[in-house]
Amino acid sequence: MKLFKREDIIGIVHELGYLMMIVGFLMIVPIFVGIYYNENYENFIFSAAFSIFVGALLRGLTKPIEIKLKHAMVISAVTWLMASLLGALPFYFGIDYFSYVDAVFESMSAWTTTGFSLINNVEAMPHTILFWRSLEQWIGGVGVLVMMIGILMRSGTAAALFYKAEAREEKILPSTVNTVKTIWWIYLLYTILGICGLYLSGLSLWEAVNLTMCGICTGGMSVNNLSFPYNTMAKVIMILIMVIGGVISFSIHHKILTGKSFRDIQTDFAVKIFIVASIIVAISSNTDIIDALFTVVSAMTSTGYTTIDIKGLDNLSIAILIFLMAIGGGAGTTTGGIKIIRFLVMVKTFYYELKEIFFPPSAVIHEKLGNVVLDYKVIRESFVIGFVFVMHYIFTAMVFIALGYDPYKSIFEAVSLTSNIGMSMGIVNINMPLIGKIVGILAMWIGRLEILPIYVFVLLPIVNKIKKLK
Repeated sequence: MKLFKREDIIGIVHELGYLMMIVGFLMIVPIFVGIYYNENYENFIFSAAFSIFVGALLRGLTKPIEIKLKHAMVISAVTWLMASLLGALPFYFGIDYFSYVDAVFESMSAWTTTGFSLINNVEAMPHTILFWRSLEQWIGGVGVLVMMIGILMRSGTAAALFYKAEAREEKILPSTVNTVKTIWWIYLLYTILGICGLYLSGLSLWEAVNLTMCGICTGGMSVNNLSFPYNTMAKVIMILIMVIGGVISFSIHHKILTGKSFRDIQTDFAVKIFIVASIIVAISSNTDIIDALFTVVSAMTSTGYTTIDIKGLDNLSIAILIFLMAIGGGAGTTTGGIKIIRFLVMVKTFYYELKEIFFPPSAVIHEKLGNVVLDYKVIRESFVIGFVFVMHYIFTAMVFIALGYDPYKSIFEAVSLTSNIGMSMGIVNINMPLIGKIVGILAMWIGRLEILPIYVFVLLPIVNKIKKLK
């Protein structure tokens, strides 16, 4: 029996047509920015028209189906790829020195909220281009949350288990539709508060809007050549609050806003690691404690903003940042990486394995993390995802090493790309070899979807072919 029949593929194409139309309509927004700043926006008119027309055509030629998990997996995998390919058009037509691969890299980096950029001089770019990057990140960030509610928090995953245990319910609200609406309202509220806070701290409205859109989603792109060229305490604190919020799951944000009590094992761990790592980095690199805290928080929350030159840090500090980037933030957040909850499950499992060695065979050991009993399925999922992430880190790093880059820098860049961080040791730039850009695009895509949907998308045709042969 085929896992995917003809009608399944037609139904998926139908949904992707809808996606293309959404991306097309989003491209209309920067046109108003161009009108306000009296800039050329023909690249957005063409890109929007193309996306809307092709999307409408696909929907008109296909029929909808009932979406199941296997469809959702494939749609999620293709969504970020399709959005990045379409979102690249304004960059390709609007930046003279960009090839289409460069444009796709920039777009994938924005949609996946990674934050890397191949643009040489950001401050020389039209406002339309910069706002489009910010909008891609902002939409991409909330898109990850919606996807996680529907797919990644399926039964049997560490994220689902702890989401349910901490929230005492399967979703923030009883229905998925209400959950998505609530996430959007929380996201909008924090965006408005962030814009107001940064504007009151002394930034221009243009900077406040873009930095908030890029910060709230833990994307990290900037409208300045320097990542975060603001050294006043008010601005630093505002961004810190914003990115720390990104490491906290939306179920916890919902409880905070509704005045309910909560205790979250992921948040507790994040706060402790922020404090310890910041002190070590500050002492080891002789860095100001605020700069160290900002960098540590930015690395773990996958925001990527920096107030210091990463290349100037010592090896111990770099190793700590690599470790934090690999772990990432909490499940149910906009952050990338393996995720705190999976890391804690793996550490706790290792602890219980050691414990069994010293206990008598008759002893009954209940494997728990907090108040939650760990079952085999959750442990397996955590180790599988963690292992595959590490394999992708190694593969990406080996590609960069093969291209002649320094091994230490290659590892840093590989983890930063795959975990959707955006911090750089200098490898990612417009002059990077073509193969490096392509591998970078794939790393960001794979990491954003937490790997499994990509494998479903890639392996399904192979499985179908094997079944045919049988």
